[in-house]
Amino acid sequence: MHDFSDNMALHLETEKSAEELLSRLREYQPWGHKITFSNGVSTEDLERRVPFNEYTLNKVKTIEENIPIDEMKGGNVLDIGSNTGHNSIYVASRYKMTPTGIDISQRHLDVANMLSEMAGISGNYIMANAETFVEAEHFDLVLHFGTLYHLPNPLLALQSSWQNLKPGGYLALETQCYDHEDPNICYFMHMHNNDKSNFWALSINVIETWLKLQGFIEIQILRTVKMEFLGPDMSRVILIARKPSVTDPT
Repeated sequence: MHDFSDNMALHLETEKSAEELLSRLREYQPWGHKITFSNGVSTEDLERRVPFNEYTLNKVKTIEENIPIDEMKGGNVLDIGSNTGHNSIYVASRYKMTPTGIDISQRHLDVANMLSEMAGISGNYIMANAETFVEAEHFDLVLHFGTLYHLPNPLLALQSSWQNLKPGGYLALETQCYDHEDPNICYFMHMHNNDKSNFWALSINVIETWLKLQGFIEIQILRTVKMEFLGPDMSRVILIARKPSVTDPT
């Protein structure tokens, strides 16, 4: 059983003793997300990465309120850039969905597989490229959180998301955007903040236009947060979009 209170941290039941669980979790220090366990253990009590996210489920709960996720029960969810798998583990547990997660960090994959097993979920967290991974029309929901701006070819990744979705499925995207007065300008941010994994802060308009070109409908911007400390015109954006179903009017 799992606790799905308003707590923004993933909470998991465990039969392990606190000492046994802590020993296991220390193998994966430092931790970047808050995860709590029924035996009182929390990752916030271990060595932490900076920054440390105490509101682990903030993004997924934002989209949860805006898509008909109840109708996806028993379906499949794809977690792109899955990290520790917290978002898809939450969705899979609450809505009885089967998660697939992809990442390029073996450490992240090991943690996600460990946590999904602990949650009693048949998750599959694998090494794969977010730009090109496709299981055609297999997924009801694609979670694409905090990964797009780390990709050299972000538009290809959005095209792959379209291919991965079943008709009627939803894309949930959270990414860094360049919110310039010219809506068509994007920012090549390689080595921004000395991070070699940063590549493109696309504009909101470019993302919306590309999604429409792919065929997405019902594109909604759920949240835009200015991130001036990252540089002028930088924002974090959460949006959702739907792939039309066969019953949608043409």
